[in-house]
Order: sequence, then C-alpha cells, then structure tokens
Amino acid sequence: MSATSTQAVTTHVVPDAVEISIEHIDTARDLPFEVLLWNDPVTLMDVVVRVLRKVFGYTADKAELLMLTAHREGKAVVWTGERDRAVRYCIELGSNGLQSTIRRGS
Repeated sequence: MSATSTQAVTTHVVPDAVEISIEHIDTARDLPFEVLLWNDPVTLMDVVVRVLRKVFGYTADKAELLMLTAHREGKAVVWTGERDRAVRYCIELGSNGLQSTIRRGS
C-alpha cells in the first residue's frame, strides 16, 4: 500500500456481532477524520448518553447534546481527529451497541 493511501472502517452492529467493512480511500490530506454517530430508534437515549460518556469521557451535558443531535438530525459528529483514533472509537461504539462511521472531515 502506498504512503498516500489508507483504509476507512465502518461498523454496523448486528445481533451478537460487529461487522466491519473496509474501503480504500486516498489520504493525501491526512486530517481530520470525523466519527459520526447515527440515530438509533431502538437504543434508549440514556444508554446512548452513558456510552458516549464511557467511550469519550464527555460530561453528561455534552453527551446528551450529541445524542439529541443524532436523534433530531439523523447523525452527529461526536469526535474529530486522527484517523487511527477515529477507527478505534468507531469500533468501540459498535461494540457498545451504537451505529457509527468515520469520514474525512472538512
């Protein structure tokens, strides 16, 4: 793999498993990457807040604001930064039952 390419990871939660799909993308501009939390009509709101606090260390107010943004708008950017950490956060959110993806930020 060349120095100007990398992989993006997307997790989709399925019962009792985390499915990971990998796609090839150009990374000439390395930063930033965004972790997107997707609205989930099944998971209780307080569970989403609890997971955001656990994974990112956010305050209750910040976690609740992000959860409400995802609920109302369909998705919320919950973290921005380097690709490797974004991938780890996406996987950790998936292992805690939340749907998330990463994308190159603006």
